[in-house]
Amino acid sequence: MGKFCPDCGQPLTFFRSLTSSICCTECEKKRVLKREHEIAELRADRNALYREIILKKEISDDQIEHLKKQEKSEQIQMYFEILSHFESDNEMINDEISTLRKMQSVLNLTDAEVDFEERLIPHIYTYSIKKENKIPPVYLNIGEGMSNIILKKSEEIKFVVQSILKEPRIVNLGYEGGSRGVSIRLMKGVSYRVGAHRGHIRKEEQLSETSSGYFMITNKRVLLHPFPGKKSVSIPLEKMISYNCFENGIEIYKEGREKGYFFQTKNKSSPEVAGMVLGFLFEQLKK
Repeated sequence: MGKFCPDCGQPLTFFRSLTSSICCTECEKKRVLKREHEIAELRADRNALYREIILKKEISDDQIEHLKKQEKSEQIQMYFEILSHFESDNEMINDEISTLRKMQSVLNLTDAEVDFEERLIPHIYTYSIKKENKIPPVYLNIGEGMSNIILKKSEEIKFVVQSILKEPRIVNLGYEGGSRGVSIRLMKGVSYRVGAHRGHIRKEEQLSETSSGYFMITNKRVLLHPFPGKKSVSIPLEKMISYNCFENGIEIYKEGREKGYFFQTKNKSSPEVAGMVLGFLFEQLKK
């Protein structure tokens, strides 16, 4: 039984019926042109939506409904395009931050999907500290198996991030040197060994992991709230003598202790934000 084109009803040619095509050549061309036109319209609508959001620095209910109809990958791509535009001048204003937070919330995008800690947290802290002269509130969700954090009277958490604690430790790098030398026979039963010497163990000071958990800054101290089985650290702000921010963590020195604590973080922005928070808190202590 011959095959017919579902669009125009014309019978398909013999060779056409042997392929996976379901319609005739002309109708297939029309379908391709229609699809290209639909894609062009969707792209135009998307570009118009993008321009409206970055121009007004807000997102309406109609725009939200339009975004909800898109695939998750399209929603995430739109989010990052808007974020990149907002941060192109290095700092975000409150309306821009609020727009991105609303997009994430209504589209149910996770922190991981929008790289929240790395991309948006620094802007939130920068705006709040510079423009509002305060540290933004911290909402902490401790994982299962973790003990509750015991805060002191009037103590408030100002910053938190997962961290690995590393401290200077002397480590053995192995046995080095040592030689059996060369034995020279002088006479029967008598020999002399030359070039022999003992080896030694090479040692070096390195940063070694000693704990892990949540690195926190409060208005009273810096602490490591440890994972189960790990040790805790608590350093009152008035006992801190210096801190250094690096790309992969923050180093803190405590009064009465020669060696520092190095809190390694996963995100590059976390040490910068931690340094910003500590700087703000020390300025407050001076007043």
